[in-house]
Amino acid sequence: MHERINRFLNRPFPLFLAQRKGRFYFCWLIIIFVLLANILQPFGLDNHHEFHKALVLSNYILVFFGMYAVLYMILSFFDGHFFSSDSWTIRKELRMLLFYIPVAAFSTYVFSGFAVPDFELSLPSFIELQYYNGILSAISIPVFGYFVDTRLNPAKVAQRVARKENRESGIRLTEPQAQQILHTLHEAMETQQLYLSRKCSVQYVAAGCAIPAHHISWVINTYCNKNFSDFVHEYRCRHACRLFESNDAQRLTIEAIGAQCGFRNRVNFYYAFKKVYGKSPSNYLKSLPKES
Repeated sequence: MHERINRFLNRPFPLFLAQRKGRFYFCWLIIIFVLLANILQPFGLDNHHEFHKALVLSNYILVFFGMYAVLYMILSFFDGHFFSSDSWTIRKELRMLLFYIPVAAFSTYVFSGFAVPDFELSLPSFIELQYYNGILSAISIPVFGYFVDTRLNPAKVAQRVARKENRESGIRLTEPQAQQILHTLHEAMETQQLYLSRKCSVQYVAAGCAIPAHHISWVINTYCNKNFSDFVHEYRCRHACRLFESNDAQRLTIEAIGAQCGFRNRVNFYYAFKKVYGKSPSNYLKSLPKES
């Protein structure tokens, strides 16, 4: 159970504010909640605090969500290495949220003291305000997190593109044709070692095998029960195991071996290796028999 939780927390997660499309989605999140808050007035707070006023509600939503963007800009400026898109994981996102939630609670409390006439700056008012913040957090964090993971995570995007191509292409391959494509694909991956390239996309492999890309995606999804990324990662992880068992393991770091196998960064290497072998590269290396 502990290993499963760690595997989940170390999953790559899109750092959406570092991407143009992610910032676009974030702006739409704010717009949607502003509209909802004004439609569903007073949205959980007593009217004597005048939170039913449209202007107050709109500004409150901007303060609540805007603090996440402000924190990201400030923290990423001082620690750009930590806020790297290539190494961002669910664990880091949760750490960011643990820092953001109390800041958002305090900033909305200060905003309410200035914007709402009957709001008293007291502990009971602060506690009452967290009910409102809790509603916003409970709805926005899981829904928006799932949305950006589906839309911006490269692995999820590749799966969606492959399914769309399969539906639109209307592929109808016979069993012998599919098996021949699989044989050609495995042979090309073994002999040409296409998986070692960081540019190993479906189009890249299709060019090396002289097979249409949508045929490769369809055959892997249908006959291997996996997506193209997992297919390539298995080859890369097997190659990493061969390097671990060779003399190269003594002079190279685990990150360097992952880079030689085609992985872009340490996080993707560890995540793929655990998915294939059920243990991290470092634990796999420790389990190998020691030479005398």
